[in-house]
Amino acid sequence: MTAIYALTIVLFIYAAGDLIAQLTKAKLPSAVARSFMILGGLWLGIIPEETFSASTIGGFGMMAVTLMITMLGTTIDTPELKRQIKTIIACLCCVALSTAAICLIAPLVIRGDFAYVGSAVYAGGSAVILMMTSALKPRGMVEVVGFFTILGTAQGFFGQPVCSYFLRRFARGFLSDQKNIDEWAEGEEAAKAEAAVAARARKPLEIPEKYDRIPLVLFKVGLLSSAAAFISGLTGGSVHAFVMSIILGWIAVETGFLKKGTLGRIESSGIITFLAACVLLGNYVGITPQMFLSYLVPICVVMVLGMAATAAGGLLASRFLNMPPGLAIALGLTCTFGFPNTMILTDDVCDAMAPDARSRRALYNVLMPKMLVAGFVTVTITSMFVGSLVLSVFF
Repeated sequence: MTAIYALTIVLFIYAAGDLIAQLTKAKLPSAVARSFMILGGLWLGIIPEETFSASTIGGFGMMAVTLMITMLGTTIDTPELKRQIKTIIACLCCVALSTAAICLIAPLVIRGDFAYVGSAVYAGGSAVILMMTSALKPRGMVEVVGFFTILGTAQGFFGQPVCSYFLRRFARGFLSDQKNIDEWAEGEEAAKAEAAVAARARKPLEIPEKYDRIPLVLFKVGLLSSAAAFISGLTGGSVHAFVMSIILGWIAVETGFLKKGTLGRIESSGIITFLAACVLLGNYVGITPQMFLSYLVPICVVMVLGMAATAAGGLLASRFLNMPPGLAIALGLTCTFGFPNTMILTDDVCDAMAPDARSRRALYNVLMPKMLVAGFVTVTITSMFVGSLVLSVFF
C-alpha cells in the first residue's frame, strides 16, 4: 500500500468520526466512533493492518505530540488556579486515593500491568495515554497498549453519568437558597475584570506582537520541547519529557516567552491535533476480538475501584474544605473525561436545573470555573505526574 492511499484511509476515519459526533450531538463522541470504525475495519479485513505504518505519520505524529503537550502547558490559568485552591485540593485528594486503590487492590483481581497503567489512565485522559504509548509501544507491549487505549475511550461512559448525578444534587441544594443566587449571579464580572488587569501587565520575556508571528512561535515551542527532553534525560527518564513539557509551557506563559493558549493561536493547530489523534488510532492495530473481550473485566475492575475511591476522597476532602460532599466527588470524577466534556456537562446541568436566567447565571458562575479547573488539574497536570511515576516504578 502506498503512503498516500494509507493516509487517505486514516483521514477518512478521522473525518468520519468527527461527522458522527456532530450528527449525534456528541452522544457518540468522535473518539469512540473512530475506535469502533478501526476495530471493525481491522477485524473484518476492510482496513489493512499496515495502514498506519504505511501512512508514515507515526514517527512525525509523536514529535507533534511533544509540541502539543508543551502548548498544553500554556493553557494553565495561574490566577484562576489561585482562586480555585479548594477545588485543586479536592481533586488531588480524589486522584491520590483512586490511583492508590487501583495500584494496591486491582492486581489482586486482574493482571498487574493492566492495573498499573489503568491507575494512570483513570487519573487522566489522552495526554497520559500518549505518554505511555511513547514509552511502552516501542517495547512491543501490544496487549497493554491496547488495554489502556480502550480504557481511556470507555471511562467517560462510566464517569460522566455519575458526575452529572452529583452536580444535579449540588445544584438542587444551591438553588434552594435565594442568598446563593443573589451572591453568585453577578460574580463573574469581578473575576473577568481581575483577569483583564493581570493580562495587561507586561512580562519580562514578552516581545511586541508584530514580531511574535507563527514561525517564531513554533520555533519557541520546539525549543521548549527540546529542553524538556534534555532535562528528562538528565533525570534518567524518571521525570518524563511530557511532564517537563507541561511545566516549561506554563513557565513560558508566566515569563511572556509564549502567549497563553498557544495551540489555539497557531494556524498549525488542526494538523497537530490530527497527528496526535493518529498516534492513538494506531494503538488499535494488533488488538484481536479475543483481546478486546479480555479487557472488559479489567476495565470494570479499574473503574469500580477508581470511582469508589474517588467518592471516598471527595467525602474526606469535603470535611476539611467545608465543601458539599457531592460537589467534591463530582470535581474528582472529572479525571474520567476532562475538557471539553467538563464544559458541556456543566452547561447541561445548568440548563436542566435552573428555573430562570438569573438562577442559571448564578449556578453557572459557581460551577463552571470549578469544573474547568478540576478537569485541567486532573487530566492535564496530575495524570502526567501519575503516568511518569507508574512508568518509572513498574516499567
